[in-house]
Amino acid sequence: MTLETDSFIRFFFGCKRRFHRYNEGKINRYQLLKGKEIVQYACNNAPFFKKYYQKSNLDDIWNLPIITKQLMMENFSDYNTLGFRMEELLDFTARIEREENYNERFRGYNVAMSSGTSGNKGIVITSPAEEKYLQAAFFARFSFPCILRIKWAFMLRITTPAFQVSKFGQRLTHMNLLLTLDKIREKLQKFQPNILSAPPSMLKILAKEINENRLDIKPKRVVSYAEVLEPDIKQELEEVFRTPIHQIYQGSEGSIGLTCKKGSLHVNEDLVNLQLYNKDGSLTEPGNPCFQSIVTDLHKKSQPIIRFKLNDIITISPERCQCGSSFRVIEQIMGRADDLFWGERIDTNELQYIFPDYIRRAIISSSEDIEEYQAIQKNFTKVLVRILTKKGANKEIIAKNIQDNIKTVFSKYSCKEPSFEIRFEPPMKNPNSNKLIRIQRDFKI
Repeated sequence: MTLETDSFIRFFFGCKRRFHRYNEGKINRYQLLKGKEIVQYACNNAPFFKKYYQKSNLDDIWNLPIITKQLMMENFSDYNTLGFRMEELLDFTARIEREENYNERFRGYNVAMSSGTSGNKGIVITSPAEEKYLQAAFFARFSFPCILRIKWAFMLRITTPAFQVSKFGQRLTHMNLLLTLDKIREKLQKFQPNILSAPPSMLKILAKEINENRLDIKPKRVVSYAEVLEPDIKQELEEVFRTPIHQIYQGSEGSIGLTCKKGSLHVNEDLVNLQLYNKDGSLTEPGNPCFQSIVTDLHKKSQPIIRFKLNDIITISPERCQCGSSFRVIEQIMGRADDLFWGERIDTNELQYIFPDYIRRAIISSSEDIEEYQAIQKNFTKVLVRILTKKGANKEIIAKNIQDNIKTVFSKYSCKEPSFEIRFEPPMKNPNSNKLIRIQRDFKI
């Protein structure tokens, strides 16, 4: 690793300095320097990259061939720079999942399985040095509340040693999302966290428990991750918890974004290079949702992430944050490109994509009595909608309004109107990732 990432303190202060002092020019130069270093390292230490880039100009790093998760996994033994074989890593991750022994390391490295929403098996390797600089970046950027002693509850499906800490009065504890609600409520009531972090679907459940006086906690900071935090859900949570909802935007592709003290979700420009494109391959302008997103991790060397297809639909704000940083602000994460709705155009018979946000708005604007929802496009001509309503709601009117509103969206895109199946039942979480995806497509384009 480079000298900078070898030292927690050095990287900590470097992250603070870059976030507050770097202008756009310095950000671009830093990304280019680190990007070239990571590409060269990958080519020197992984057979896959040496072969994959043999006809490419390594200096033109932001136009190198794109890498997908499927391509990475098909070549993983030659892809990672540590010489680890795919078969032994799959055996290891399968065993620790089965035994729920997430503290065990593989030859000193943190190795985990990532299923994602597609169900395709993925492997994520993190070296001790990479853990160190990621922790340094997090502590440099995270907006901690003004408290002397931290009591932080992390709600995740799995855990690592990083989420079980009790030192010098500071306590971090993991709470398994697979526990029953009664058990989660009991643990939170006893722990009384002053920082609470969980996926938005769980935060919404906890907010309801607080509203109905079954849970009495008053965290000073609430953090959302793992699922899309939709604007209406964010507003609802802030009203209940009486504090701004912060976000951590991170996955197996890297630490992409973190909320600043002013409440804006910034791209971690000194950790990743994030490229956003329109359908025609042009760069997406701020204020518009992208069609495709590509990420490069500027420091990760055990398992390089270079021009990696992220697929998230992201809108960058055209405005600079009030905190003064030149790091771009993510206005909204609308979901994944895999979950775009698609319609058949009436005028040209071509396929037309429809952004998830328009479907979401069509549903939530249908009635004030909707508590939870999920829309799944089954094919070009059928949409399944799951709805949970308040007691006494007129389900017939709600169903009609939802159908009319979604039909209007398709019509505005000049697409054929779909048929509907409306079910008044709870949304279903993705069986592979255990995440709640409210707007999704159930077939491939």
